[in-house]
Amino acid sequence: MSQKFYCKYCGSSSSSISGLTSSSCSKNPEGKKHVPYEGDEKSKYYCMYCGSSSSSISGLTSSSCSKNPEGNKHVPYEGDEKSKYECKYCGSSSSSISGLTSSSCSKNPHGNKHVPAK
Repeated sequence: MSQKFYCKYCGSSSSSISGLTSSSCSKNPEGKKHVPYEGDEKSKYYCMYCGSSSSSISGLTSSSCSKNPEGNKHVPYEGDEKSKYECKYCGSSSSSISGLTSSSCSKNPHGNKHVPAK
């Protein structure tokens, strides 16, 4: 079985990283090339900013996310599913990504919400 590499902003796939990163991605907030998703393949993908879920990266990233401080689309969480998620800036925790990201984080330099650590 061949390995596939996915773009974390749009879900496009390629059989090689160079093939993926050589073309432009219209959903990249910096307006550049595809960026490889660094997590494992999963049966369900969660947005790192709000906890919304989808069975595919492309399904997740096709919808808007009001909590994304860097753009307007969902961005997949690249860590594994856990029984407790901790904020990578302050250490606050919750049993779900949506629970964690629903409250404010005074230590987040890029926005005002908690962001789950991998």
